[in-house]
Amino acid sequence: MKAWFASLAPRERVMVIAAALLSFLALSYLLLWEPLAKDVARLEQAVQEQRLLKQWMEQASVEALRLRSNGMGASPVTANSSSLLSAADETVRAAQLGPAVRRIEPEGDNIVRVVLEQAAFDDVMLWLGGLQRTHGVSVVDFAVDRQSEPGRVNARITLKRGS
Repeated sequence: MKAWFASLAPRERVMVIAAALLSFLALSYLLLWEPLAKDVARLEQAVQEQRLLKQWMEQASVEALRLRSNGMGASPVTANSSSLLSAADETVRAAQLGPAVRRIEPEGDNIVRVVLEQAAFDDVMLWLGGLQRTHGVSVVDFAVDRQSEPGRVNARITLKRGS
């Protein structure tokens, strides 16, 4: 290799050295500098996203503490003053399940049995969730029979208010 380089004319040697130097700089840039610069940009973006997340979490924490101190987060139950029978009757009709109601029977002050036929299962579940959230009612017994029409069920539900 030295012999070949020595056999070159002085002008050709300068061109070979310049090409080697240029190749070295290009490879250094492509293999070292550019990947590092991309990683730095990616990390800076990740840090910015984490800062925004932290800021949102701090705001949510303040809001949660405020709601907890106001008593709004403690219990979502709002309408305990009405009887369980009337609460079940009103909410089942508001949940678009009125045509499916076959019976609503009270068993004392704190237990009610509801029988639904050909009810939309999704509507039944949404109704029960809303009843639990707004009236503090829990499901004691839940029997469901699938019907031939998709999404329709016959249901026998026993609801209880209180512990």
